[in-house]
Amino acid sequence: MRLVNFLLLLILIACVTYQWKKGADFELSGSRWSCNELSGNFISEPYKKYQEIGERDILYFASSSNLTVYQTGELVFKNGNREKYEVIMDVSYKVTKDKLSLLYKNIDWHKKPENAPIFVRDTESLEGFEADVKFMIDDEQLYFFSRKNNEDNNFICFSV
Repeated sequence: MRLVNFLLLLILIACVTYQWKKGADFELSGSRWSCNELSGNFISEPYKKYQEIGERDILYFASSSNLTVYQTGELVFKNGNREKYEVIMDVSYKVTKDKLSLLYKNIDWHKKPENAPIFVRDTESLEGFEADVKFMIDDEQLYFFSRKNNEDNNFICFSV
């Protein structure tokens, strides 16, 4: 009888743990993440003038629904010129299991690149944009995925 009770207890613990890990919403509130991305080999005509675009993002989940993205970066033109930029994005978010629903509310430039009007326009066009991405937290790392479980861009985020 003790063996049966012990086995039932183990099964119950396993079920609860499985449901907790699979069904629980991740708590991002109060966390900060540093992400880096380097983009290059552009195929769209307006972006072919760039050799690469490097950016660093600090994601600050200020509350259970507000996210602030501090983005700094550098545009490297194929002619050798470089231009730095800084922008702050206010985003509302909602976490449902492993899905992050985002709504970009405000885009505020601290340092707007002067020779990159298409880049500026594309960044500003995020205002009002809604997106859903899947994510996973593994220890001190944050990963973003598309709905088909592919990595979204080349973001590498670490807890800070």
